[in-house]
Parts: sequence; C-alpha cells; structure tokens
Amino acid sequence: MLNNLVPSATMTDEELESYRDRFAARLSQTVPGRKELVVSAAEGCTLRAADGKVYLDMTSGIAVANVGHTRREVVEAVQAQMTRYAHVNVYGRFVVPEQVEIAERLVRAVGGELDTVYLTSSGAESTECALKLARKHTGRPKFVAMERAYHGRTFGALSVSWREQWRTPFEPLLPEVEFVPFDDLEAAAAAIDERTAAVIVEPIQGEGGIRVPSDGFLPGLRELCDRAGALLICDEVQGGMGRAGAWFSHQLWDVKPDIVTCAKAVGGGLPLGAVLARADVFATFLEPALSHLTTMGGNPVACAAGIAAFDVIEREGLVARSAELGDYLRDRLDSVRGQFPDLLTEIRGRGLWCAFEVSVPAQRVAVAMQERGVLVGSVLNSEGTVRVTPPLVITPAEIDVFVGVLRAVLRDIAEEAA
Repeated sequence: MLNNLVPSATMTDEELESYRDRFAARLSQTVPGRKELVVSAAEGCTLRAADGKVYLDMTSGIAVANVGHTRREVVEAVQAQMTRYAHVNVYGRFVVPEQVEIAERLVRAVGGELDTVYLTSSGAESTECALKLARKHTGRPKFVAMERAYHGRTFGALSVSWREQWRTPFEPLLPEVEFVPFDDLEAAAAAIDERTAAVIVEPIQGEGGIRVPSDGFLPGLRELCDRAGALLICDEVQGGMGRAGAWFSHQLWDVKPDIVTCAKAVGGGLPLGAVLARADVFATFLEPALSHLTTMGGNPVACAAGIAAFDVIEREGLVARSAELGDYLRDRLDSVRGQFPDLLTEIRGRGLWCAFEVSVPAQRVAVAMQERGVLVGSVLNSEGTVRVTPPLVITPAEIDVFVGVLRAVLRDIAEEAA
C-alpha cells in the first residue's frame, strides 16, 4: 500500500516529468518558472534528487536544518512521539509534557529573563503574536521597523516588512508603521515616540542580505525603547538556534529584548515556532481570556523533534562550532574574492550565516552552482546577493567543496566576459 503513495527514490525520466507536470498543475505557484529538481531524500548536508544527482545543501532549507537533514535523533524522537499521540487539545485544557520540555530549553537558551513561551507553528505566526502582544501590553498603536526587514507574509508581519513589491499589492496594511534605516540610531531616535508600542528588528538581517549592524546599534535601540516606554522585539526566526554563533543573535551584543520571536530551526525540520517574553507581558493575553490562540502551534510531534534537535546542538557544541566554522567559511570566501575582486565584491555574516555580493545577478551564480551540485540562496531579481546558511554540522571539507565550486563558476563568468 505504501509503495502506491510514496514515489521511489530514483525515478525514470517519464516519472520525473509526470511529477513536474502535476506539481505545476496542482500546486499554487508564487515563484515563476518550471521546477526541474525533484527531491528524493536528504541527509546531513546533502540532498538527493530523484534522478540520482546529489547536492551539497548550503541553504539548510532556509536555515531550518541546523542539525542536518534527517538527523537520527530527530527521526527517532518523531517516531516515538507518533506512537503516543500526534495532536491533542493543545492550548486550553491539557498539560502536554513535550511543550513543557521545549519551552524550558528555549528559556534556558535565551538566558532565563524571558521566562514564558508561547508556541506557534511558523515565523509569521510568531511575528503576529508578538505584534498583538506589544500593542495590547502597551496600549499604543505604532510600530517602528527597519528598512530591508523581513518578518513574514501575513498581514501584520507584512506590515513591518520593507520591500514595496511585497507590500503594495495587499495594502492597506497595518497603519502607523514607520521604517527607518537599519543601523541608524539617529533615525530610530526620531521615529520612536510616546505612541510607539514596539520596535521590531532582526539583530542581523536575514532576507535583507545577512547584514550585521555596528556594535552600538542594538544597545542603542534598547536605550531608546526604554526612554520611550516602548518594547523591543528581536526577530530571531532565522538567527536563532546557533545560526550566528550564539543561541540567539542578539546575544552577540549582550542586549536583553522584551520579546523574542523564533521558528525555522526550532523544530528540527518540523513546523515549530515560539514567542518568548516575561510572564507579566504575556499576562495581558488573559484579559479577556483567549486574546490569542493557535490550534497547531506547539504540536507534540514538532515539539519532540525540537527537543531532540536542541539537545543535539547543546551536546555537540554546535553553537561554538558555528562561530568557528563561520570564520573558516569567510576566510575561504575571502581567498576567492582575492582571485576575483571584480566579481565577488563584499562578504558579510556571523557564524554559519553568510552572504556575499557579486557584480552579476545572484540568480546566475545560484543556477550555475546548482548545475555543479551545490545549492545556495539568492533572490529572483537583478540583485547580486548570494546567501549561505549551511547546517551547523557541516565539515571543513564540505566548505572546501562549496568554495571550489564557487571559484569554478566565477572563473567561467570571468572568461565569458573576457
């Protein structure tokens, strides 16, 4: 019976074309173009296509597979949880031990001062919860957000995300959102006032191009929020779980936010997110009761996966490893820049969270690298930002493979232009 439901690991050309056609016919498309790569399996830092090709995955499914794909401990935890229960009445009536366990781990990782957790199932859902919480707790209507920011695509999250091409088709969005340049305290000071409920910021901007602020920016924002009585929301959806060389990227500057949002890698590959704040802040959701609610947030199977992934990160020291190998990755990229300074013009990042600028469309580089067996992130326009977020378990040898392929791609581009 199962064989009739699940495709085989390796497919014929006819089967591959069938899945591509059925994908195009039945799944809503928000990214243009025909999808050629049909996924068969993934393990560690590699992804296998149904035509038998193997790829080095330098994206982690957009910073999700921090402990690697199909990590044994995560798989076993999911299997064990499924034999107990997959879903129960989560918020309202029952104590779910898996929720307690993952919440306690997150509180420990954030440092203990944010002592209460609301579990969600995605980053956008975490953003929505945080915005509602800030507005209700402060009684204020305004939000200050950053240029180049990305917080999700639901209405509230989109309202505090910056790109006009994402926002304009869905306006009107939330009123009283003011954008200021990232890493500009003077502009932030002019925007944060007595009407501001919260400032929402990615301590390191992810979709904006892995942009790292100057050392005074986050501490300065904290001071400005304190002065105005506004909350500071740190979006750690992409920057959490060791990605930047700390459990959460705001910890690199010893800043203490009022609210932290996270998702992506929290679930070890399954949909799980969280919002962390003090108990007195969350208490505002009790008046009236059910001011905020989720059905699938904190799903027990996702929590079990998250517990296992968290414990792998902690046991194997992957946070410190992220910092160490991130330095190695950027050193190796710098050697490529030395060879092709006109093509590779800038390198940014912290930990295993890295971007580099190329003087040609980034999509051209990404496609050429995929053809050579390496997956990297880019945007579907003329921008030249290539993003790299490999699993934290990546090895120096695998980094060298990535760098070698990038060097070959840039060499080909240089020769074509000569």
